[in-house]
This record gives sequence, structure tokens and C-alpha cells, in this order.
Amino acid sequence: MAGRGGAGIGVVVTITVLSILSLGLFVSTIVFYGNLNKKTAELNTAQAGLSEYISSQERNDAQISSIADQARAKRQTVVGYYNNNLTQALSTISSRADRGSLEDAMQRLDSVRLPGVASATGWNGTGDPPSLRERLTGSSFEELLTQVDAYIGTLQGRIESANQAKTVAENDLRNEQDRARARDESHRQTLAAINEELARYRAEVQAYRDGTNQHRRDVDNYLTDVRQQADSRESELLDRISTLENDRLSLLDQIDRLRGERSADLFQGRPEEALVDGRVVAVDPAEGTATIDLGYTDKIRVGMSFGAYEEPSAIQADDSGNYPVGKGSLEVIRVDDDSAVCRVVRERAGNPVVKGDVIANAVYDPRKVYKLLVIGNFDTNRDGVATEAEASGITAMISDWGGEFTDELSGDVDFLVMGQRPTLPPEPPLNAPIAIVEQFVQAQQAITRYDQMFEQATATSLPVLNENRLRTLIGGF
Repeated sequence: MAGRGGAGIGVVVTITVLSILSLGLFVSTIVFYGNLNKKTAELNTAQAGLSEYISSQERNDAQISSIADQARAKRQTVVGYYNNNLTQALSTISSRADRGSLEDAMQRLDSVRLPGVASATGWNGTGDPPSLRERLTGSSFEELLTQVDAYIGTLQGRIESANQAKTVAENDLRNEQDRARARDESHRQTLAAINEELARYRAEVQAYRDGTNQHRRDVDNYLTDVRQQADSRESELLDRISTLENDRLSLLDQIDRLRGERSADLFQGRPEEALVDGRVVAVDPAEGTATIDLGYTDKIRVGMSFGAYEEPSAIQADDSGNYPVGKGSLEVIRVDDDSAVCRVVRERAGNPVVKGDVIANAVYDPRKVYKLLVIGNFDTNRDGVATEAEASGITAMISDWGGEFTDELSGDVDFLVMGQRPTLPPEPPLNAPIAIVEQFVQAQQAITRYDQMFEQATATSLPVLNENRLRTLIGGF
């Protein structure tokens, strides 16, 4: 009985414990389900809030997972990590304190206009440069920076080339400066030498000026004395001239009287017939030669020339004293005993040299050698300018034809050959060089001698020949 009672108490206790445990489990279950429902509601609320920041598809994106790992490594949330990166990116784009959004930053870039960046990305310089936002349209900062970097590289290349050219130019400039300094130094030395030479010249010029002034004073004093002496001499000479004029008139009367008494003894010049030296005895037109009646016995020489005339009366001077040119000219080319063969040098058209023509040479005479006096200026080379030196050609011509020439008008002179009258140069000033004064004096003396010779020849009836008359008479043209 007692055993059954103990067993029953245990069952009751067990049942009681189980009932309590069941009640506790039930209560716990109710509490758990209540908490579960609360947590589920919180979880749904959190998931709904999280979907506003990231969707489930974005959470499965590998790049976002990688960013999440980077944020976890920095002990930051993904949103905080993204926010920091966005802040840094916007700060890089714009320096404004309020970061705003990317669109705000891009709008702010509309006010940023950089000509250098615009030029690097294709701006042609016309109008205002485009904004950075316009430059970024269709591209990125990386591409823009790449373009700017390439442009900067080009500019740096140009700068480097310019620096090289600058270095070369600086070297050239330094070299040129060195050369210029060398030239300046040379010029300074030359200028110093020139200044020294000029100083010496100035001293010499001053000394010469002093000497010239002293010489001028001496000359003035000398001229004063000379004028005084000249005035005194002039007075004496005037008195003497008066006396000599009276004597001259008396002598002229005596000369006229004596000239009349001795006119028969004076040389009158040969008549035209007397100028004939020979005749043409034969003509060979085919050979162009003529034979004359003069030979070795008549003192004919090879090279002599004769003028040919139709008759002796053709050798007659005109009113001016000029003899006519013959119808032809003959030059001796072969001489025999009594004849000579001549080459016909010239003959008049329609009036050739024929047999029976007379020949004449003014300086030829088998019985006499003529003596001639040559004076004046001649034009033997036919250049239109008569000079004193060309008189030698006339004397040579006379010598070739057997004549003689002399420098003095003596009684045995047969002809006076006169060229053109010498020209008197302008009278030199008092301070002219001695050579100029001597040249002027010589010219005066030559003119005086020329006039005196002509007056003496005229007074003594001596035949006067000019160059043309001489050439005409000797047949030399």
C-alpha cells in the first residue's frame, strides 16, 4: 500500500514537472514567436531601407563586391567609402566647399574656360574658348588630359627646339660680340693712328701755311719792287720805242729802196712748166704700170713718187696758193738707165694716166738737192689733230724724196713748209707750277718764231708750202 502510494506521488510529481515544463515551453514558444515576428518585421524594415541604397542585383555585382571588400578593409561602410570617393572626385573637379552633385560640378565647369586646354583639344582661336564641360562632351577627363599632355609634349618639343635655337643664337651673338669687340679694338687702334697722322698733317699744314704766308709776303714785296722797276723801265722803254720807231721807219724806207734795186736777184719761184720733171712714155693698163723717161742717170730711186698731169699748164696754183691734185699718182718700182717703171697708185675715173702725160715732184731735181725749212704743227696721221711732234713725218717724207731740211731760215733755203700755227694755252696764274709756266713760255716762243718765219719768207719772196701743197707737188697721197 505504501509502495503504491510512493509510486503515485512520483507520477504526480513527474506529471507536475512535465506540466510546468510544458507550460514554460509554451510560454517560451509564444515569447520566441513574438520576438521572431518582431525581428522579422525589423528585418523587413531594414531590407526595405537598404534597398534604397543598394538593390539585391547591385549587391551581386562583382565590382560592388570588390568595393565592399575595399570598404571593409578600411573599416568603412560601402556608402561611407563611396561618399568619401565621391567627395574626393568632386573636390578634384571643383574646389568649392559644398561638393553638391556631379551635375552641379559639371555645371560649374561651364564657367571655366581655359584657352590652353581648348587649343590642345582643337580650338582654332576664333571667338571665346569653349568651357571644360563642352570639352568633356563625349569624352572623359582621362582623354582630355591625354590630349593636353600630348599638346604639352608638342609645346615642350617646340620649347626645346626654341631653346636649342636660342642657345645657337646666343653662341652666335657671343661670337659676333667678340668679333665686334675685335673690330672695335682694331677701329680704335686705326682711329688712334689716323688721329696721330692727322695731328702730324696739321702740324705740317700749319708749317706750310706759315711758310706760304711768308712767301706771299716776300712775293708781294718783290712784286712791289718789280712794279716800281717795271714802271721805271716802261718809261725808259717808251722813250726808246719812240726812238726805235723813227729808226724803223727810216729802215723801212731803205728796205723798200733796196728791194726795188735787187728784185731781179730774189728767188721768184719756178713757173708751172719748170715744175715738170718728165713725161709718161708708155702705159700698161693690164699691169697697172706706166713707164717714165727718167732713170738712174736722172737720180731716180725706187719708192719715189710723181704726180701725173695732162699738160704743164695744169700745174698752176689757185687764188689761195694751193696746187691742184694730179690726175694720177705714180710710184717707182723699177729703175733702168734711162727709164723707170712706175706703179699707178691712183688715177682719176674717166681720165686715166696715158702716154704723153707730164710728171712732177716738188723736191726732185736731178741737178739740185732742195733745202726746206719745216715749222708748225702737222696732221700726218690724218686723225684730225695737228701736233708739233708730227712734223717729223714731214721731214722724213722730204728726206725720202732726196730733199734736205734745216732749222734756220738761211739764204740757201728753197721752200718754207708751214703747218698750222701753234696754239697758245691760257696764261698761267702767278702761283702756277714752274713746269706750267715754262710750257706757256715755250708756246709763246714757238708762236713768235712761226710768225717771224712767215714774215721773213714773205719779205724775201721765199715759196711757202703747206702740207697739202707739199703732198700735191711730190705726188704722195
